[in-house]
This record gives sequence, C-alpha cells and structure tokens, in this order.
Amino acid sequence: MTSKMVNGLLFIIGGISPIVLYLGLGPEGTDIIDAKLTENLVFWIMLSIPIAFMMTASAMKDGEGQLYAKAGLLILVIAYAGGSVGDALGASGNEQLGEAITEPFWAGMMLGFTITGIGYYLQKNFPVWLSGLMAIVGIYGFIALAFIDLNANEALEMPLWLGFTGVFILLGIFKIRETD
Repeated sequence: MTSKMVNGLLFIIGGISPIVLYLGLGPEGTDIIDAKLTENLVFWIMLSIPIAFMMTASAMKDGEGQLYAKAGLLILVIAYAGGSVGDALGASGNEQLGEAITEPFWAGMMLGFTITGIGYYLQKNFPVWLSGLMAIVGIYGFIALAFIDLNANEALEMPLWLGFTGVFILLGIFKIRETD
C-alpha cells in the first residue's frame, strides 16, 4: 500500500469515525457503547487526522503554502489535545468543566483547519475549490464554536459537522487518486 493510499485512508477514517461512533454507536445514537468508551474510541481513531495532515505537509515541496500547512498542523495538534481532555471530562460526568475546556480548543482546531486549507490553496496540493471549501468550513466552524451557543442553536451545528466530514472524505479521495 502506498503512502498516498495510507494518507488518504487516514483522512477518510478521521472524517467518518465521529459520525459512526457518536451518532451510530454512542449515547447520541443507538446507545450501544457508553459515553466514556465512545470518547476513548473517537480519540484514538481521530488521531488519524493530525497524522494525515502531517503526512501531507511532509510531502509538500518548499513554498509559502507549506509554511501555512505546517502552522495549521501545529494548531490542530495543540487544539486536538486540549479538546480531547475536555471531551473526556464531559464523558466522565463533569459536563460543565468539559464544555468550558472543549469549546475554545475545538474552535482552535477549526482555526488550524482554516490555516491548513489556505496552505493547500497556496501550494495547489488539492483542487482549489476543495482548499477553499476547507477554509470556509474552518471559518464557519471557528465562528460557530467560538462565538455561538450551539446548544441553543442546534440547527447551526449540523452544517458544521457535515462540512467537516465531507471535506475529510474529499481530501482522502483526492489523496488516494493523486499521481506523481
């Protein structure tokens, strides 16, 4: 299996796993697995996302886009770690503290997602429309998570997570189909 195939599969797995685990198997879905196990599985499987971004940034040629992609990756990694701590606290029963920690970190992850999308746009790693869509979803996610109470505005949450998932699936498909 080539590194591009692995890279693409990591993007796809990272994009699909939250929907499958949260809405399919977890308490928000069929309730087959409890909140704590759901968060543990999501954490481990979604590690594929920073790895996929790292693999893409490492394969990029020098240029302005590479700098943005690496800066976005750094923000993604830091935000993923902090957001995961908040999610784990919430799953263990301390929802108020979990949300207080999670909200700024997941907003930060969307900011990193946006900056990475700008890097991909500048470097032309993916189709321009996909890099633009990535940046738009990231900006929307940052604004929604940083400044809007999504618990009170649940209708605004669905486009965010569907866009986030869709972009990861598309990144994976384009990475798998990429030729040298």
